[in-house]
Amino acid sequence: MKKISFFLFLGFITMIFISSCSNTLTYAQQLDNEQALIKTYIKRNNINVLDAFPTDKWGPYDYVKTSSGLYFHLVDSGDVVNKSYLLEPKNTVIPRFKQYELTENSDTINNWNTVDYAYSPYEFVYQNMAQSCKGFQEAVGYMKRNNSQAKIIVPFLMGFDTNSSTPYGYTLTIKFLK
Repeated sequence: MKKISFFLFLGFITMIFISSCSNTLTYAQQLDNEQALIKTYIKRNNINVLDAFPTDKWGPYDYVKTSSGLYFHLVDSGDVVNKSYLLEPKNTVIPRFKQYELTENSDTINNWNTVDYAYSPYEFVYQNMAQSCKGFQEAVGYMKRNNSQAKIIVPFLMGFDTNSSTPYGYTLTIKFLK
């Protein structure tokens, strides 16, 4: 009986030892890795991070880092002629986007565009957080006009898959329905 108890105890200790040798990263390590990846991407692409939105014209490498952690660069302000057609809460937004990794040899993950998908494969209601990621919702709020285009860097907590600890870059073009 003592041998059985000894082997059970030894097995229990072995299980505890094996489970304590996990290769998973802590949440703090994931956040540090994310910030390091974003910082390296910014440096590699000569991005100029601004504290406030430009009042005049965006430089080709100017990005604003918002208080939420989103990096935003307005490429094209969209339809500026029709000033009455501005984005409002509850408008349906139809995005076209290219999602890519921020690694040195980045790879395109998704490419939702009108060539591949003539009809909207994906749409969401502005300010309805259940329908889209936080990063898209915030970016669309800055874009404000039909056919506007932006480049954004979305930290993983603001992205589509919060189970992943990877930030992504997007080239985003929007249309919306009133």
